[in-house]
Amino acid sequence: MKATLRLIAAIAACVIAAAPGLAHAQSFSLPDLGGLTKSGSGKTSPLPSGLGDAIGQVKDLTGSQSADDEASSGAVIAAPVFGAAPPWRNPAVQSYVNLVGRNLARQVERKDVLWRFAVLDTPSINAMAFPGGIVVITRGLYALLTSEDELAAVLAHEIAHVNLRHQWKVIQKQKLIALAGNAVARNDPAQATKLVADLGAQLLARGLDKSAEFEADRAGVVIAARAGYDSSAMIAVMEKLNALKPGEADTAMLFSTHPSPQARIDALTAAATPEVEAAAEPSAAAARIKARH
Repeated sequence: MKATLRLIAAIAACVIAAAPGLAHAQSFSLPDLGGLTKSGSGKTSPLPSGLGDAIGQVKDLTGSQSADDEASSGAVIAAPVFGAAPPWRNPAVQSYVNLVGRNLARQVERKDVLWRFAVLDTPSINAMAFPGGIVVITRGLYALLTSEDELAAVLAHEIAHVNLRHQWKVIQKQKLIALAGNAVARNDPAQATKLVADLGAQLLARGLDKSAEFEADRAGVVIAARAGYDSSAMIAVMEKLNALKPGEADTAMLFSTHPSPQARIDALTAAATPEVEAAAEPSAAAARIKARH
């Protein structure tokens, strides 16, 4: 546990070093762009059936469903990503993205998450979330965005993944299954941590299932709208992605781990409600991103 807490601190220090103002980001707030309502419902799902008593015996040994366990596991999974693409050394952008992200995070039901946002210094076009509240967007994707509404749409999608525990539920289930048949690893914290890192790497490589991505799109639109942003901005982002070439190196991981942009546009359009459609207009903050590029 001490090792994972040190890892969390190291990741936080890495982000703060890239953006000195980030350490105090929570002290500031963006102008209120809409009602800060707190509604909705987080969803959980049961463990796979048919695992018998083995899962029950392992559950207490492998760590809880607690926020601390989730955060430490997320830090372990995020560490190689930060090692491959460190935070972009642009303090103004890092602080800005954190402020937008924290404003969005106030709209979700979970209050047990320490939210941290970072822009990674890579031309690859992607964004991802890790269990426990680490959310990253690449410099390549950030450069593609033309409004704060679009930035909010991307961050809200990733926030939705954490709020709904999409990645965490997958990791926890697979961890329980793996340790149920491995008594040695069950009693070895180092082996259990390595297992989490390996499972996380596999999840990052293959992505979540399509239903989770579509759910995060729908939930993200609602989160962004609650914060006063244009609810149609996610469609604008998808249209930008749809214009990119899937075969290029900078888009390879994005297209291999997500449904096609057109499929996501179609799903969002089909799921639109009158309330969501009513929020489909540029926000007062839309142009702020131009001052940060």
